[in-house]
Amino acid sequence: MASQPSAVPPEAIGSVQVRGLQGHAIIGFSVDTPKRAAKAASEGVDTTILYDGSPAPKSALETALKAHSIAVVDAGISGILFYWECHRTHTVKPPPSSYSQNYYCRTDEDPHIKNEAVVLRDVTTLLERDEDRKYVAAYWVLDDWPGWDPGSARELLAKIHALIVAKTPGRPAICGFGAGVAEPGKVNWDPGTAANYSNGGCDIVGWYNYSPFGRRRPSLGKKLDWTMKALLPAMAHSLEKKGWDIAKTPLYGIGQAWSGPYDKRHYQPGLTREEILEQAKAFCDFGADYIGWYAWDDSGYEAGTQTPNDSPVIAAGIKACRQVWN
Repeated sequence: MASQPSAVPPEAIGSVQVRGLQGHAIIGFSVDTPKRAAKAASEGVDTTILYDGSPAPKSALETALKAHSIAVVDAGISGILFYWECHRTHTVKPPPSSYSQNYYCRTDEDPHIKNEAVVLRDVTTLLERDEDRKYVAAYWVLDDWPGWDPGSARELLAKIHALIVAKTPGRPAICGFGAGVAEPGKVNWDPGTAANYSNGGCDIVGWYNYSPFGRRRPSLGKKLDWTMKALLPAMAHSLEKKGWDIAKTPLYGIGQAWSGPYDKRHYQPGLTREEILEQAKAFCDFGADYIGWYAWDDSGYEAGTQTPNDSPVIAAGIKACRQVWN
């Protein structure tokens, strides 16, 4: 396992060659301390997505990640896009009157990111910083998006992709699309979410599918379909209508790895060993070339939240996918 993944020869995936990421990378979100790096590596994680961006060279985190052969996916671009879209929802694209509030962002969190030119300038700065950081393997460029503004990032993502190719060639752009794990036969997915996808903006597609948010009382996940039998085909159908081909743009399946008390007043349904295994195997059976979980850290975690930091189940999920891949 290389400690500097960007130097790894290209891995053939379907009919496309993706550089930067190792073939069948195991990608965990927010492995953001030396202690978490040690734990994640012991479970089999070899790559992490960091929302705060790539760590500085020779910092404690960079040193720990390198020691454990964990590559970095810089998620800073997704943050820049969030602030741009947040500004839009408070100016040119507010939520419709049918919404009681702006659930995407309650305030205009960074008004200076007010147009595409500023977005592209800030992305360029990020890429130039990362250019010589050989431990950066890829970019997470798209995350949650408001349902009332579908497709507004599509053209901008293509421009960002062009910058990535020019400034840091060989590092793929990962576009994330989220859905909910629902009861058997039901689909908790907004097809409009796929409108941000284009072949020119995304090198890898990441699906992050979690149990329902906002529950006020303890709730088990046993009533939910962790095999996502109806959900995964529905997500694929929506993206295929936008041009996605899983043989050319690989799939990264992102499972849920936390449950219990969350965000001081809520409860996240789930999660047993069997449910984690079911979800991981479902992603890989569907054709995912990469697997991972959310998350080793989250601002909503409490002392009683079950996370990958206190469970060995992730290793079993990785094993289930390797059996599919082999």
